[in-house]
Amino acid sequence: MTLFRRFDKPIGETGEQVAARYLKKKGLKVLERNFWTRAGEIDLIVKDNETIVFVEVKTRSSIKIASPEDAVTRKKQRNIYRVAELYLKKRGLLHKVNARFDIVSVVKDKTGKLKVASHFKRAFDAPTWSY
Repeated sequence: MTLFRRFDKPIGETGEQVAARYLKKKGLKVLERNFWTRAGEIDLIVKDNETIVFVEVKTRSSIKIASPEDAVTRKKQRNIYRVAELYLKKRGLLHKVNARFDIVSVVKDKTGKLKVASHFKRAFDAPTWSY
């Protein structure tokens, strides 16, 4: 697994940069990139008006086999929930702000340049936060 991550990391990081620029152009404010805890990582945390948006960025060089957003399984969603809850608790925002979970798919176009293929707002529902 480490072998693949080494090669995937640069395209993933570039995809996150592309996604962040895209979201900024849409008027969202980037609060955090690669927010990491022992429980996991969230690629981007942005603010859309009064809503905190937790964004999973999926980058692929090709979508011939499957679309990038298909990689966000239920297990991955639960992990994102846990990390999002830790983020909100750490900042004293749990139960004080609206939260949303989005997926941004980034793929290579015909020229080999990475670009946003799709932005799924409310890609999956926020859980009832634990106390």
